[in-house]
Amino acid sequence: MFAILGDIEFTVAGGISGMEHNASADWAEHARIQGKPLLEWMGDGLDECNLTIELHPMLGDPEERLRALRQAKSQHQPLAFVMGSGEYLGAYVIRHISNTLRRATATGQTKAATVQLNLAEYTGTFTRKVAHPGLLDATLSGTSAANSGSPGWITRVTPSPSTTQKVIAHAKTAANMLRAGQSLYHTVKDGNAAMILGQVPQLLGITARVIEPLQGLATVAGLLDHGSDLSRLGEQVLGNVMGARASLNPVDLGNILDRFSASQEALDQALSTMDAANTRLAGLAAQVLTRRA
Repeated sequence: MFAILGDIEFTVAGGISGMEHNASADWAEHARIQGKPLLEWMGDGLDECNLTIELHPMLGDPEERLRALRQAKSQHQPLAFVMGSGEYLGAYVIRHISNTLRRATATGQTKAATVQLNLAEYTGTFTRKVAHPGLLDATLSGTSAANSGSPGWITRVTPSPSTTQKVIAHAKTAANMLRAGQSLYHTVKDGNAAMILGQVPQLLGITARVIEPLQGLATVAGLLDHGSDLSRLGEQVLGNVMGARASLNPVDLGNILDRFSASQEALDQALSTMDAANTRLAGLAAQVLTRRA
């Protein structure tokens, strides 16, 4: 998880591609006779965060994700903003949502879009809700509800995923991101050199998001009995992805077409290698379903 706003999770695999944090200070300017104006600090401005989110069917239902953001905005309530590392950034409100439609169905439904989310710091009274997994709510201490030991007053404990489940999750995330990357490459390839050159940051961004799940796959699969083949798979696909990225850095108008072609070929190879392991991964999924892993 990259970050969470209220109950809305933002993940790298889910399409978040950028975050910009702005902090400001307010200064009053006083004119002076025969001299430069004097600045006087009045206070700090509100912090702002701008999130860029790519919507694509491979990353989740675009319409549903956009609807969740709009619903959160319509409630006009401050929300706790927490990074995946556990750092609490404070309470924020959704001030602005912009949606740039890039592809749609014949009936006008969103198929691919870029969403810009503007969050503003909330400085009013705010009480952050904190969950205590598996523990009685502290606010109920001493009450009859707490003494009764009713499960209704105990927060739910989510079981930790097994090693096999982690391998499957990493592989699924990596495959989804590779397909989204391939789709972007196919969209870009029909443009001229200048247009392709302008899309390089986005191409590098979407390939960067594949690195973490592939590293996770290579590492966790190595912990499985007879999982060395999947560990090698993760390393091999990661090598293809890094090759795709290396082909795009550095680039210029003179070499972009050749570099882009080499990068696309490396990414296609990465996805082909990943898809070749579908049967192996399906076997692991069957073990999980039958509770043998």
